[in-house]
Formats: sequence, structure tokens, C-alpha cells
Amino acid sequence: MSRMIVATAQPPSFFVTSRSRSAVQPFWRGLKRMEQHHRKRVARRLEWAADITRYLEQFLHLPEINLPQIDFDVLSSDAADIERAADLLRDHWGLGRGPVRDLSAFIESNGIILVKEAVSCPDMDAVSCWQEGRPYVLLSADVESGPRGTFDLAHEVAHIILHSTVEVTANNLATIEKQANRFASALLLPQETFSREVLGTSLNHFLFLKEKWGVSISAMAYRCKDLGIINDNQFSYIMRQMNVRNIRKREPLDDQFQVRPPSILGESMRLLIEKGVQTKADIEHALSLNLADIETLCGLPSGYLGQRVVPFRPRLVEGH
Repeated sequence: MSRMIVATAQPPSFFVTSRSRSAVQPFWRGLKRMEQHHRKRVARRLEWAADITRYLEQFLHLPEINLPQIDFDVLSSDAADIERAADLLRDHWGLGRGPVRDLSAFIESNGIILVKEAVSCPDMDAVSCWQEGRPYVLLSADVESGPRGTFDLAHEVAHIILHSTVEVTANNLATIEKQANRFASALLLPQETFSREVLGTSLNHFLFLKEKWGVSISAMAYRCKDLGIINDNQFSYIMRQMNVRNIRKREPLDDQFQVRPPSILGESMRLLIEKGVQTKADIEHALSLNLADIETLCGLPSGYLGQRVVPFRPRLVEGH
């Protein structure tokens, strides 16, 4: 037991505390590539995020879940159904038909718990799941591109809304991933407004569009092809030009559209402590988790929950 405590850095109570949880079935985008130990580790992080949320809800009213009811069948629904679903979510959240500059804020304010942390797994940009009636999204902090991170968030929102009752398998993974990509594109680039602004196929024109919409050139090019604005040859030309300029993996303007860090869990923890509702020791005892793990999942600064004691060394008064 001592060796386990040292190796995991978890408190002794972690190993003897029973936790009643429902089974977690995340939407693994890299199911075929992602190694099982990575899946288990990330799934456990999502479980811990749910433990923290459940603890906070004892003291605070977190944002209520505010998602539209959408009838969607994975096998029979088509692209038009996905477009309508994305428009319905925009209407439900009051997003209009323009650019969405801060998708993470809308996600959190509408009851989805967002966690952003390094996952050290190249095959996972983001993952989502429902736990005890609330949706969760874990976004990898290893993703440096802001537009890519935003697209990942929109992709996970698609899973939450369209695929909440679907069991992901190797057989249906490609279908649901294609559907989620189409939803993310439709959510970030609405057909009725975005399509009117595409007036050329040059990279400079797409950079101009990126400045407004905050979406990657690659994603806009795919969207244009899906909507029939450009043909396959024009799409291939854009991809070749991106290869020539070596901007397929990291595009210009990527650093100007960073995803806003999550705030719900972190600010809730701060509020409990600052108002004296709970102490840091209370939090550690209630959750039976390593404080560093709680800090990371809540987006708090390292050491914020630490119980370190500053030693006091008295000095003699001069002359004595």
C-alpha cells in the first residue's frame, strides 16, 4: 500500500473510498489507434471531473443543461438533417448566423462541463461523454492551434447532441465521426451566411475569411466542398498550395484564436474557499483525490490547493 501511495501520489483514502458511478462510454475519436491504457486513463479523468462536479453541486448552483431535443438516427439521417440540427442549436443558444468567437464560454454556460488538460496522447484531441445526466468534454491542452481546438469542441458537442444513445464500435465509428465533423462545420460556418462570403479559392482569400470566422483554412475548404461551392479539383488545389507553403499542420493566424480556458470548476472551487464554505482540507477529504489532480481538472494554478506550512523561525531581539 505504501508503494502504491508513493507511485500514484494519491492519499490513502483514495484506495478505500467507494465511489458510486455509472459506466462511462466516451466518444473516442481515435478508437482504432488509441491504446487501451490511454483510454482507461482519460476515462478515469472524466470520472474524477464528475466527482468534483457532484461535490460542487452540494454547495453551488452550476449552469443547468440547456440543449435542444433533436430527433436523429445515425443510420437514416442525412447531411440535411445534420445541417438543421446545427442551425437548431445556434437558435437555441442565440448564436445567430455569424462567427462564434468563444464557443467554450457557450458550452460551459449551457451546462456542459469542460476540462482542458494535457493528455500526452497524440491520438486524442478531445473526448466527451454523459455522466449522471450531465455532458462532459475533455479538451487536450496539447493542441496548440486555437481554430483546431474550437473545431474539436464543436465536434464533441455533436456527439453530445446527436449520439448520446449510440454505443461506439469499430463498425460505426467512421459514420458517427463523419456526422460529427459535418455538424461541427455547420455549427461554425452556417451555410446561409458563410457560403455568400466565399468569393475565391486563393489562400489569401481564405486567410481573409479566417480572420472573420476563426476557423482553419482546411476546415473552410472542406466546408466549401461539402456545400458544392468548390469542386474536387479546386479543393485539391487549395490543399496543394497549403503543402507548398508548409501550413497544413500549423496555419497562419492560429495563435490569434485561442480557446478560452474553462472556468466553471475552477471558479466554483475558488468561491467555496474564498467565502469560507469549505477549506482546502475539507476539499481534499471529501474528494479523496490528489490535490494536484483536482487543480489540473479544475484549471487552477499549481499549488493553489496545497496544504504546505511555512516554517516560523523566531529571532532573538538585539542585545539578548
